[in-house]
Amino acid sequence: MDRSLEERIARNDATFRDANERINAAAGAYDMETSVPFLCECADPACVEIVRLDLDQYEEIRADSRHFLNVPGHQRAAQGAAVVVEERDGYVIVEKIGHAGDVVEGLDQRNAGEELKQTAASEE
Repeated sequence: MDRSLEERIARNDATFRDANERINAAAGAYDMETSVPFLCECADPACVEIVRLDLDQYEEIRADSRHFLNVPGHQRAAQGAAVVVEERDGYVIVEKIGHAGDVVEGLDQRNAGEELKQTAASEE
């Protein structure tokens, strides 16, 4: 696969993930105990599909920077830059691979915080 296509796919998915991070933060601030509507994080920039998850389910996906939430079948939009690692009721978890995986790891804001903590700890 062309590296520029992998990068475009990764950046698009990361954009949806960033939106879901804001949804997750808002839901957490209001102590939502019901399922929350999250956006499908597929590579189709026109996708507007919603998946309802508990906050714990979303956090399970986010535990790995390369993992993304997709509506079943939407993983095909990644054109080989992602593989399904788990099928759930109403959604799939996909893992970005290759260059796309490297890009999404670098774009993950949660990793940025960890890198800062590790840098600060090593300087002490």
